[in-house]
Amino acid sequence: MAGLDKILDSIKAESDEAVAKRIDDAKAQAEAMRKEAEASVKDECAQIEENGKRSADDAISRAESAAALLKRKTILAEKQALIAEVFDEAEQKLASLPDDKYFDTIMKIAVKNALPEEGSIIFSAADRKRLPTGFEADLNKKLSGGKLKVSDDTIDAAGGFVLSYGGIEQNCTFKALIDAEREKLTDGVSKVLFGGTEA
Repeated sequence: MAGLDKILDSIKAESDEAVAKRIDDAKAQAEAMRKEAEASVKDECAQIEENGKRSADDAISRAESAAALLKRKTILAEKQALIAEVFDEAEQKLASLPDDKYFDTIMKIAVKNALPEEGSIIFSAADRKRLPTGFEADLNKKLSGGKLKVSDDTIDAAGGFVLSYGGIEQNCTFKALIDAEREKLTDGVSKVLFGGTEA
């Protein structure tokens, strides 16, 4: 019986030792898994934080770019509005010159733009009524070749005139002359208003 007890005690001791080893191995494995999971969670948290920061930075950068673009567009629109206002005022000032200065200006523009052939000069109804006496004769004296007759027809314009040569018309209204020079004049006006060339 004593031998059987020894065998049973030996088996129990081996079994206890195997169980203890398995428990220790399981604990070690569980600890390793816990550490791995903890590290993985930290990595994921760091990645989430990094992604969140990158997304926030991207959103801020996009918002700043959009705000800068809107600012540039707003400034450009305001500059263009101011430049257009300057041109409109220039046209109004020309149209509201006293009669003597107004028709002196008209005479100079007509002499500069007239062709060396016979044609007619067409004014607005208002300008036609206030034409100085002898305007047509004075104009023709200054022309180098060609002849212009003041037309009975009228145009709808704030100032200036239209030259007509057998159905071919040359628009010399103040608006048309300013519009024709607008691109060149815009740089100069921009320099005066804003100290730069960008309109």
